[in-house]
Amino acid sequence: MAPPQSVLSTTLRLLRDKLMDNSFIAHPLIRAIEAQGGVIKVSGGSRVDTPVIFGDHTSITELTGAGFNPVSMDVTDPFHTASFEWANFTQPVILSKVEKAANKGDLAVVNLLESKVNNTMLALRKEVNLQIIRGTSTRITGLQTLNGSTTAAGTGWLEGVAQASQDSVVGGLSKVTYQAQNWFNQFFDSAGTYDTSHLDQLMINAQIYSPDGEFPDIILMSPSCFGAHQALIQTNMRYSPGDSEDKGMVGMWRGARIYIDPNLGFTAESPAKPISAYVLSSANIKLYADVDGWFEMGDMLPVPGTAAEAAMVFCRMQLVTGHLASHGVLVDAEA
Repeated sequence: MAPPQSVLSTTLRLLRDKLMDNSFIAHPLIRAIEAQGGVIKVSGGSRVDTPVIFGDHTSITELTGAGFNPVSMDVTDPFHTASFEWANFTQPVILSKVEKAANKGDLAVVNLLESKVNNTMLALRKEVNLQIIRGTSTRITGLQTLNGSTTAAGTGWLEGVAQASQDSVVGGLSKVTYQAQNWFNQFFDSAGTYDTSHLDQLMINAQIYSPDGEFPDIILMSPSCFGAHQALIQTNMRYSPGDSEDKGMVGMWRGARIYIDPNLGFTAESPAKPISAYVLSSANIKLYADVDGWFEMGDMLPVPGTAAEAAMVFCRMQLVTGHLASHGVLVDAEA
């Protein structure tokens, strides 16, 4: 006899936590954000607001002589707010009566449920990654994307053009309006031939503008770009994938972990050049999640008109940044 719906619902919730860590959180970018304490759970709200600092609150007065110089008390408001709408999406876990009948016993049904929940988590991870990297998901279009050239999602972050030509709006703040306040991303065009100096320059530029003065710690590369990178450094290998518990990492460069992402290498909408790599500071990226929408698992309920039961996995999250200039994009570096 198959376990009742109440037992199935409880089992689903227990499986969710285990499989979320093994599948969804296993994505390198999301794992790096979590390691920095960047997965922030909040309760409700119509949008996600994050502070952005554009300058200094007060000015410095140098004291000379006996030190009785008049001190400037001029105050400016350097704080702005970047606002991001929530991305809401759901996916069902479905179990038919035929499947329950074919898997006799509580353990068999639990094992079947585990495989279905794992499949759901992997599908969500794949779609979330597609949106974050390329902005071309047709199912999660409200989630922010790193691809600043796309028009599909509205507001991508990293534009594959020089600073002066960047004109997108991120978090409601225009890059054109706030360019002088460092609301832009770093950019380097390899012009068809990759060299490690291109990656170095991109990382140095990001480090110069970083609030904490740190180098970027994540590099996402297309397979072709990584191949070109590997060919140049092969004689000075410092790392092999087997050296770390981070099985997704394929190398390191200037202290940053390198990951291959097959979604990279796509041709941007404007300009029409391949996006070869993202250089990111995980300390300056946050993943906000609603406490009632962090892979919230509903009860297993009958599906009207079918011989099946389903539980809905509900997600309410958003990827945000409060500092664009500490991230960068490398274009046309596929060879």
